[in-house]
Amino acid sequence: MAHNYHIPVMLQPCIDGLNIKPDGVYVDVTFGGGGHSMEILKHLGPNGKLIAFDQDPDAQRNIPADDRLIFIDQNFGFLKNNLRLNGIREVDGILADLGVSSHQFDVPERGFSIRF
Repeated sequence: MAHNYHIPVMLQPCIDGLNIKPDGVYVDVTFGGGGHSMEILKHLGPNGKLIAFDQDPDAQRNIPADDRLIFIDQNFGFLKNNLRLNGIREVDGILADLGVSSHQFDVPERGFSIRF
């Protein structure tokens, strides 16, 4: 995980709220720097599954090599279709970190700007 990309806030409360089962199926619809996803993977057993979405090409640098992870490089608006394509009919939890990450402000080419 690239810690300089984005450090997840409220990591433990998010993980606690998911009440992760070792063999469960979870979705992170805002993968980003991978912080939440990496923590979810730590709680999953060998039969657990995590599906992570992110349309940002920068996020792909943070994908860990883990057979339990399915990374989908699309907007999570395509969640239902992609779950079906991967044979997943139901999930045990969904995480959506809908805030703005510092990475989006720190890299001027991303289109965000701040004027003083």
